[in-house]
Amino acid sequence: MPSDIEGDVMAYALVEVSKPGDWTDFHAIRRVELFESKGRIGVYNDRHPDDYADFAHPFLLKLDERALGTTRLDLFGDGRAAVRLVAITASEQGRGHGRVMEHLVSVRAREFGVETLLVNAAAEAVGFYEKTGWQPFDWDPTELVSIAASCIQMRKLL
Repeated sequence: MPSDIEGDVMAYALVEVSKPGDWTDFHAIRRVELFESKGRIGVYNDRHPDDYADFAHPFLLKLDERALGTTRLDLFGDGRAAVRLVAITASEQGRGHGRVMEHLVSVRAREFGVETLLVNAAAEAVGFYEKTGWQPFDWDPTELVSIAASCIQMRKLL
């Protein structure tokens, strides 16, 4: 990880979502940043079963107890996991929070025994992922439907 972030990581917390208030923040960030800001009004499902499945680990990135970002780590059970629905609140984008979250999710994935991370990256996020060690990699074309239809599949070896 770049040294300019390393010292700052200690101020952050990657919290596995379990408390009602954290679920509220988790869904609010995703609803606004991944759906409503892209014109997808009224379609976000805060009761989607994948968020609550045994394989899913939803996370909030917090700084000083303030929720800034979300992601979900889906474990495949074979040394691979998918990073899903990554979002940083619009007012906090471009400040390095995404790099911190990416680092902390990678650390957490290693703790779960993950060797390969996978993502369906939005086209505008590919540069970010490449800068943090990800490479284009076609891993499952059946994933590229619905909101992921125009995504670029990538992987990161841990």
